[in-house]
Amino acid sequence: MKMNLNAKTHFPILLVLTLFLGLSCSNDKIDSNVGKLNLSAKSTFDNFSTKTASAKEMAGNITIDDFLINLSKFELEVDLEDDNYHDDEDEHWDDDGYYDYDDEIELMGPFELDLMSGQINFLNINVPIGNYDELEFKFDVSTDPLSDLFGKSVLIKGTVDGTPFVFWHNFDDELEVDFEDPQFDITVTQITEGIVIDFDLSQILDSVNGVDLSLAQDGNNDGTIEISPDDPDGNNEMAQAIRNKIKEYVSLLDD
Repeated sequence: MKMNLNAKTHFPILLVLTLFLGLSCSNDKIDSNVGKLNLSAKSTFDNFSTKTASAKEMAGNITIDDFLINLSKFELEVDLEDDNYHDDEDEHWDDDGYYDYDDEIELMGPFELDLMSGQINFLNINVPIGNYDELEFKFDVSTDPLSDLFGKSVLIKGTVDGTPFVFWHNFDDELEVDFEDPQFDITVTQITEGIVIDFDLSQILDSVNGVDLSLAQDGNNDGTIEISPDDPDGNNEMAQAIRNKIKEYVSLLDD
């Protein structure tokens, strides 16, 4: 069950989208078979101090001013081991006679998220009631020429010891995330369920567990430390490390 939803967002404008599903059941059963799911995103800043309303300061004289990501799609995958989906009453889940990879919900963006602006509620959707075992989403480059993310999928700006730094990357990786407890599914009922995608910046840019930005260099001496796949300052290896840590330190939270 693949369903596409095209949407484009630029925060701080809040976009609330509703997905109406074509379910193979009678109209008088639709309400009882459909639940609500809110998707939000945020960045965690443990051990950071607040510099301003929109900036964070951390150990090592590092300040973060901007953290933007661009996501092109989301997929909710049905928990195929859940016995509920093999009951006759749940035929609305099954559109081809089999419960397989086709039984999923796909939401198409792009979704440009400003993770320095607090928790962002960017999707409010109607989906079939049931259990989903994971959420998959894809980073992708922005195609909006008016966006700071144009040609990029992630952008982080700030300072290191007072020197401006810019990290950006154009990777288009897909990422599957679940709750830390593998037995805990994403459960949708008629009561609105809230799921938060949490990017733990305090781990991503931690000198012990993550990437130590204090080791970055301004190789071309232009006054800005650039960390990117273009590698003007000799920080390409660090750019790849940050890319990997962003994917490593993302998790789902129950809101």
